Amino acid sequence: MKRKTLIIIGIIVIIAIPFAINFILKINSAKIVNGTYYAVDCEEYPDAYAVVKGETIQFYNIDLNAIYREEQLNGVYKAHNNENLSFKIDVTEEELLELSDLNDMFVNNPCEYDLGKGWKDGTFVYVFRCVRYKDWFGLYFLYDSWNRTLKINNSQLQITFKKK
Repeated sequence: MKRKTLIIIGIIVIIAIPFAINFILKINSAKIVNGTYYAVDCEEYPDAYAVVKGETIQFYNIDLNAIYREEQLNGVYKAHNNENLSFKIDVTEEELLELSDLNDMFVNNPCEYDLGKGWKDGTFVYVFRCVRYKDWFGLYFLYDSWNRTLKINNSQLQITFKKK
């Protein structure tokens, strides 16, 4: 009887070890896994996808300016016009439009995300930011290492991309 019990316990341990290793690896994987992530439930851009290589991310088949640029520019103008804030725009209108070009930043070129500037936002969720010029323009990403999803985290529209 003891021998059967030990064999059963041994089999359970052998089966449980790969699951435990997988769980531990997913908990501690703050780096976005390389590969292609496809848009999920995005009516405006159903063929959109993102490619992650190393510490860069690039989007395809999506117009990020059409979705996010106006909101970001309006926020900058609103802060500039608020007399209670010491927020001043120190670039020309033309430079501001160039700096706010999210398609140039993410679609036409790969954008580097900084692992050191990210933070953990749950057991498997990490937040990364790709921003430029005083953090006025860019995007924040939520990476779920358990489900292998990457979400553009913006109040106007959140788009989820899933690795297949």
